[in-house]
Amino acid sequence: MPGFTKLRENWEDRYVSEYVLETYPRATHKFRCPLGNVPEMWVKEMGLGKALRTYRPYRPECDAAVITADALVLIEGKIFKVMDGLSKLPVYRSLIPETPEFWEYKGLPIEAVLVTPKEPGWSRKIAEDSDIKVVIYAPEWLKDYYAKQEVYWTAEERVKRLKRKDVLKRSGFE
Repeated sequence: MPGFTKLRENWEDRYVSEYVLETYPRATHKFRCPLGNVPEMWVKEMGLGKALRTYRPYRPECDAAVITADALVLIEGKIFKVMDGLSKLPVYRSLIPETPEFWEYKGLPIEAVLVTPKEPGWSRKIAEDSDIKVVIYAPEWLKDYYAKQEVYWTAEERVKRLKRKDVLKRSGFE
């Protein structure tokens, strides 16, 4: 009987939403925004609204989009994997013109922002070359996250995970 055995803590969702709400409290914001178009045949068959909902799993998602009076700001938050965020943002920016959910904002300039608590030195040149703004955001609660990550890879924790996995397997969960 397969199933979920542990709830996943989603630290980056919290990280991005707090940053957006603190930084852009009065702006319109959207989280986990699907980007790109949907096949025309889907739109013809189902209508735009249903096609957007049905095709959503096939569309990439940016962490957040903020609509200000001056710009459409695409935000990707990365606590550790800065390279992932830097590589995604140019693609996301290129998908905005064909994204139905953002057609009403097509006159606004598109800004790309990577939010991270620690900027690796190597990332500055890449961000600059890609026209990506890097913002350092390090709320106090991140210390707990770092502490959990440090413990996760210790020998003791690896052994605990293996034991837990074995118990679950013997109980019929895989």
